[in-house]
Amino acid sequence: MNHILALGLLTASTVVIAQTPQIRSGSTIYIEPMGGYGTFLAASFMKEKVPVVIVTQKDRADYLLAGGAVHSEPNHPAVVVNNSATASINDGETPNQQAWNQGWAQGQQAAAARAAAKAAMRHSDVRISIVDAKSAQIVFAYSAEKNGSNQIAKTAEVCAKHLREFIKKSEKKS
Repeated sequence: MNHILALGLLTASTVVIAQTPQIRSGSTIYIEPMGGYGTFLAASFMKEKVPVVIVTQKDRADYLLAGGAVHSEPNHPAVVVNNSATASINDGETPNQQAWNQGWAQGQQAAAARAAAKAAMRHSDVRISIVDAKSAQIVFAYSAEKNGSNQIAKTAEVCAKHLREFIKKSEKKS
């Protein structure tokens, strides 16, 4: 009987030791500036109603949020004019050959336009981690990548949504 009780206590203590700290509603978080991206995160936390308190002093925080954000501005491609269809049409070509050459040239122009549009897109790549201020243990980490306009704010919103869900799930387990 004592062996079973000792085994039960040992198992329970192992489970307690193996648990990672959880972010609870009302916890305080200090957000590193991250080149201005911290402001986007703070605004997104409020917009997405993440149940934490954002503080402006590290020593008052339960958790520290750090990471990095890379944002690329759009390229401005040069304008390319493709006159290959008119240059390749000879008087000796059949109407089918002429139509094929014109279609091919239009396809090339459309492909160049798609490539230029893709090059003109903005790109945002973000990674964050939240660390327990006392134990220095990483409690939450997430990365997001978006293409298109206004993606700086959207990546912050995605991070905020996932943090909110993480907090809700960890509180349900408790």
